[in-house]
Amino acid sequence: MKILLSFLGYLKWHYGRALITTFEFWKNILIYLFNFFSIKSLVGNFFTPWKRLADTYPKNFDLRIYFFTFLTNMIMRIVGMFLRSIVLVVGFFVIALYIICLPVALVVWLLLPLLIIWLIVYGLIRIIFS
Repeated sequence: MKILLSFLGYLKWHYGRALITTFEFWKNILIYLFNFFSIKSLVGNFFTPWKRLADTYPKNFDLRIYFFTFLTNMIMRIVGMFLRSIVLVVGFFVIALYIICLPVALVVWLLLPLLIIWLIVYGLIRIIFS
């Protein structure tokens, strides 16, 4: 009788409190992934120069120096956009992969008690009929 009550208590925990905690854990991992790849920051600073490297324009007007400064600043912006794009693509890929794997993990979690019962019965059958 104690074994049955223990198993029913386990089922109550498994499909109740543990399932809710698991969903909270998955939500925290998703928030962590967004923070790890700095998605909000990278999107907000997408057009800024790489490492904030930029030339300042001179006070006196010289077309050649202005053009060179403009070209340098544009190159640094393009480099920044390129590198941020790579990080964003990798970040979105990892987040999408995580979201795709969640239903599989949920099915596995829901079927674990059945797997435990099946393994116990299978083991007893193997012991008895071997």
